[in-house]
Amino acid sequence: MLSFISLLFASSLLVRCNGVVLRSWEDSYILANATTSAMTIDEKIGLVRGTGQLNSVRRCGGDTTPVSRLDVPSICFNDGPAGVRSTKGVTGFPTGINAASTFSRRLMLARGKALGEEFRGKGIHVFLGPAMDIMRNPKAGRGWESFGPDPYLNGEGAFQTITGVQSVGVQACAKHLIANNQEHNRYRLNANVDDRTLAEIYWYPFLRSIEAGVASVMCAYNKLNNTSSCHNAALIGNNGLLRRNGFKGYVVSDWGATHDSASDNANAGLDMEQPGDFIFIGGGVFAGLESAVDSGLVSADRLDQMVTRILAPWYLLGQDSGFPPVNFDAQHPDGSGSLNLNVSVRSDAHTALSREIASASAVLLKNNRTTTTGTLNGTTTRGLPLSASMMKTIAVVGQDAKMPNLNCNDLNECSDGTMSIGWGSGSNSLEFIIAPIDAITSFVGTSANITSSLSNDLTTGTAAAEGKDVALVFVNAMSGELGFYTIVAGNQGDRNDLDLWYQGSSLVEAVAAVNENTVVIVHSVGPVYMPWSTHPNITAIIYAGAPGEQTGPSIVDVLYGNYNPSGRLPFSIADSEDDYGTTILYDNPENINYAENLLLDYRYMDSMGIVPRFEFGFGLSYTTFAYSDLSISASGTSQIITFAVSNIGAVAGTEKPQLYLGYPSNAGEPSKVLRGFEEVVLDVGASSLVNMTLIQRDMSIWDTSIQSWIRPSGMFTVYIGASIRDIRLTSTF
Repeated sequence: MLSFISLLFASSLLVRCNGVVLRSWEDSYILANATTSAMTIDEKIGLVRGTGQLNSVRRCGGDTTPVSRLDVPSICFNDGPAGVRSTKGVTGFPTGINAASTFSRRLMLARGKALGEEFRGKGIHVFLGPAMDIMRNPKAGRGWESFGPDPYLNGEGAFQTITGVQSVGVQACAKHLIANNQEHNRYRLNANVDDRTLAEIYWYPFLRSIEAGVASVMCAYNKLNNTSSCHNAALIGNNGLLRRNGFKGYVVSDWGATHDSASDNANAGLDMEQPGDFIFIGGGVFAGLESAVDSGLVSADRLDQMVTRILAPWYLLGQDSGFPPVNFDAQHPDGSGSLNLNVSVRSDAHTALSREIASASAVLLKNNRTTTTGTLNGTTTRGLPLSASMMKTIAVVGQDAKMPNLNCNDLNECSDGTMSIGWGSGSNSLEFIIAPIDAITSFVGTSANITSSLSNDLTTGTAAAEGKDVALVFVNAMSGELGFYTIVAGNQGDRNDLDLWYQGSSLVEAVAAVNENTVVIVHSVGPVYMPWSTHPNITAIIYAGAPGEQTGPSIVDVLYGNYNPSGRLPFSIADSEDDYGTTILYDNPENINYAENLLLDYRYMDSMGIVPRFEFGFGLSYTTFAYSDLSISASGTSQIITFAVSNIGAVAGTEKPQLYLGYPSNAGEPSKVLRGFEEVVLDVGASSLVNMTLIQRDMSIWDTSIQSWIRPSGMFTVYIGASIRDIRLTSTF
């Protein structure tokens, strides 16, 4: 039994961050152990098992049974990674893939903090995110929830998001462990992944999550190498990947991801089962946990360990004092019923941040600009940014410009209207969405005449566009979660192909045929085919991704130059799915072999000599940047990379320089891999010195024989550039 003095000492070691009291892991475990020792077995079972999907008074996406006599509340879990779902009065933030497109740790962190503030304001203890499922294939249904196909970018997105969320006293839940990369047959699929690929690609973002101090990890539906993720001791056991790498929190199942017996799961390392009952696809195994403990199949010590691991993050983040009670009812997302207190957690700051991230994530792919003077300082006549003084007749074409269906279900399984986010449990609120047509109309006012065709009908679209000063064409592609085998526009989670939806490419080509100043805006969950990108009448293309509720205002900011685009592609856009080296298996596959190993996206394309239409890291600006003065110096086991970036264009802007590393030839690595990026804000004529640090692990590979990271011997090459294919500076060490 812990002494009163040690408990008092643990309670007093508090750090205040963002107005929230935080503890160390050590002190949190002292308190958690003391509380666990005071609990009955029924109380312990109530904490490690959800109350059930069919529980009519469950207020959150998932919850636990409170232990009121010890002041332990029902722990509230809720989606999703881009904003609170199933309630009113919340912000629909930009998606994970758009956060990745910013190539900005600053914005990733700010987004995480804002998400945490809204979850806390609703009384939610656990933010079910971030997702860090590598976009193994561009058609993957939930790829937009995460940060793309590159493990380094995913890792930075995960680290910054978790740091932000937990800074305001909300638990983050890193998901989905592991190799959860397609929706088709996800409940039974077995992913066969070799050890090195697992470590360097799919595990790396989870490693960064542990380094961020993540409170919990969610195990996935799929099997890994023939063992269910949620009772895979090699992943979640005491000697598994998570614990060997310093994870101190608890492992919770995805909803219904548990199978077999209570002892199979508990003894393998699963700490909590959600939602707690059987829901057709699985679940309910911890209904037998108390019996397993009584019979000795699960030890009392193991049950105590499960409970303690769950309580420790609750103490860690100060949720035992002053945490708001739950004030919504996820079973009535329309706001009805006595359990919905209709508390708004929105703020002007969150709206402004969402708009900034949406603008910062917009990727300018093409801009054939001409001006009145033929110089950079002239007024735009074709291309971007649009000039209000020159653009007096404007066509807005495409159903993606109009308001989405606000009467859709809470999983957003509709596709009529602008695409701000995909569907499924990772979706968010559309309550306050501002559609592009409404934002454009508001901004333009009476300064220009707007003609619209808010469908993808080719005849009405071309009629609206013909003869106008500019034609803005909005097109999209969408994907989402398999869920209960949901089909949206013929797509069951994963996309069927990489085409724009609703004959979007035909619409673009038809409008471009009649308007010589056609600007295309693409809202999509990932890469799409753009065979029309070189059309001479298409003067500009913006890939705007899945930008959340501020989709309209943010695109207006970019179109009219109020925000100089600085987004970068977090994936490559190629002309064939074959160019990616992977595929989605559709016909109820039992197994999927990750035979591509380390070669995803740009890594595969480089290895095969494939030149994509638009490469990873690519993105234009309204200004021009120059790079110079690369130097490399050693500092202990690290390498310090220094170079200068200058704005040599006509307007202020933000550059996103990227560091790619080439390994020694005997290392077995791709030719270049991302190992750094920065955000550099520069006025016209200004320069800035940029420093990036390569730590030992950045230069290491996973050695399967000794199960450790090692730095291979030989010469490394540092590539500094504006994209994977636009390398400006090179040196070696």
